[in-house]
This record gives sequence, C-alpha cells and structure tokens, in this order.
Amino acid sequence: MSPIGSSTEPTQPSTARQPSDAQRQEWILRGAAGLAIVLLFWFAYQNQYNGSALLVLAPLIAGAFVTALRLSEVSGAVDSVENWLKAGSARAASRQGKFARFFQRPFFGASLAIWHWTAPIRDAHLRAGVRVTAFIFVSGIAVTLLVMAVYIIVAIVVLMLTIAIIGWALSLSGNSGSSGRVVRVTRYSSDWLGRPKQEHFDNTGEKVGESKPDTDWLGRPKMVHTDAQGNKTGESKPDRDWLGNPKTVHTDAAGNKNGESKPDTDWLGGPKTVHTDAEGNVIGESREETDLLGRPKTVHYGK
Repeated sequence: MSPIGSSTEPTQPSTARQPSDAQRQEWILRGAAGLAIVLLFWFAYQNQYNGSALLVLAPLIAGAFVTALRLSEVSGAVDSVENWLKAGSARAASRQGKFARFFQRPFFGASLAIWHWTAPIRDAHLRAGVRVTAFIFVSGIAVTLLVMAVYIIVAIVVLMLTIAIIGWALSLSGNSGSSGRVVRVTRYSSDWLGRPKQEHFDNTGEKVGESKPDTDWLGRPKMVHTDAQGNKTGESKPDRDWLGNPKTVHTDAAGNKNGESKPDTDWLGGPKTVHTDAEGNVIGESREETDLLGRPKTVHYGK
C-alpha cells in the first residue's frame, strides 16, 4: 500500500542519447564519404593510364572530400559561391559582346542552376559536396569549349596568313600561280596628246607594240593594235557569248577572227583573263599586277 500523498512520476526520456545519435550519424556519413574517396582513388589507380577516367573521377573525389570533412566553414564557403555567381551573371547580362553572349551567360546560368537544383538537399555538407562536383564538371566543359574556340580561331588565322603568304610569294615569283611562262607585259601610258594607250613588251623588255582605244563606224568601242613600227596588226572588240557572259573578240589586220579572251578566276579566287585561239584552244592567260613602284601592269603568260 502506497503512503498517503505519494505519486508516481512518469519516466522522462534521457536527453543524453540525442547528442550521441547525432554524433553517430555524423560518423556514419563521414565513413561513407571516406569509403567513397578510397574507392574512387582505387579506381583512379586502376585506370591511371586512362586520361578520360581521371578527368571524370577528379570532380567526384573533390566532392566526396568536402562531404567527408563536414566542416561548417568549408560548406559555408561553397554555399557563398552563389553570391559570386549571381554577380557574374548580372555583369554578363549587361554586356552585349559575343564572349558574354556565348560563354559567360551560359556558364553563370548553368552554375546557378546547380545551386538551385541542390537546394532541397537537407544535409549542408552533402549539398556542398554535390555542388563542388557539379561545378567542377561545368567549369571543365566551359574551359574545354573555350580552348576549342580559341584553337579554331587561331587555326583559321594561321590558314589565312599562310594563303596570303603563298599568294604574295607567287606574285613575287612573277607568275602569280599561273602555269606557263611570261610572254608579254602590258604597261599603261598616254601619248603626247594625253590620250591613253597600252605599250607591250616581250619577256626581254623590248617594246613590241601598242594598243589604243578607238570606235568603229557605229560608235562601238574597240582596241586597235600596232607593232613597234606603228603598223596595224589587229583589233579587239568587246562582245558576249550565247550565255550573255562578257568576252573580247580578236581579229587580225585583215579582219579575220584569230582568238578570244574571257574573264575567269584562279583557284584562290583571283581574277584572270583566259585567251584562246580561233579554234577555241587555250593559248595563255593574263593577270593584273603591279611593278616595284606600284604602277599597274598586265602580265601575259603562254602555254
């Protein structure tokens, strides 16, 4: 029988167990993260000659290491990166350059998406580890794309410079990429009345003739050719073929057709004029060039 006035108080749960459970959970998470690090290092060692495997494992090891440390200072620093990403995204949004449009904006947008998607993870240290891993992956992809873009730009510039140097070297060589030998050079001058004329020289530099603009009895333009003694050797008249493309028809002193000339381009896209005989066989070509003083001239090449 109980004494009068006595009462039985309910048993209170022990509060000493709660910290021990929290500490146990911390050590379990540390151990799991540590085991993940060991396994990742082991796998990396097994694939030490596989560069791509190491690139994939490095971000995972970094994220697992942050999770295993479980230090509030480290995880807080990872969380604070979001402020830097927001500031960078705002700066990129205010810029209109191609670098900001095609690199900075996608990079900061993808990185901020990582912080947004991982926000529901309750454990702060696990959340920081996942963010570190994903951020390293995104940064690696961004840097790779940037290096590739720079490499492509440099390769294009080098290719263009190489083509320009080759063209310049061929121009200095005297044939500008033409297959053939120089047979005549035309220089532009004027007579004593100031009327334009063309003077023709052979490959030894000796003058062999002249050409002067004129018109026929219908007022159509033509070029009259003479030899070194002033004797007429032929004429050239502008015309068009059956497709409407321009050409020049050449006739001898008697008025008989002895060839044609048509504009064309070489493999580099440079302009040239192709010459054919009366039967349509290619006999040479001409290119516009300049001499050492920068004066224009036309160089004629023969087969």
